[in-house]
Amino acid sequence: MSSSSPYLLVEEPTFVARFLLDPADSEESVANVDAFVDLPDASCWVLTIFTVDEVRRLLGVWRETGEVANGSYFYGVDAVIVPAPGIAVMTAAIRELVRSGDITSAGIRSEGSF
Repeated sequence: MSSSSPYLLVEEPTFVARFLLDPADSEESVANVDAFVDLPDASCWVLTIFTVDEVRRLLGVWRETGEVANGSYFYGVDAVIVPAPGIAVMTAAIRELVRSGDITSAGIRSEGSF
């Protein structure tokens, strides 16, 4: 991540992932992040990646605040849940989504450039 870009860039042979990392997070600790996945066919897919623990934390917050039916459910059209925090774990999930073709079901296609 450079000072001129808000993204942490991960380049692989089959995709480029741009993670919009919060300044409070590190590559090892991030548990909730938006990612833009660019494929060689020039398509771009948007994902929001959460850890299991982050989903649990959000449900607890919502239970206390009364949001989302008192934390009774979690929903996201572009949500991908991973078992542990960190860019490495999230990149592994993206790698498999791209390999299997499931990126087109899990993500939202972005027509714009970010």
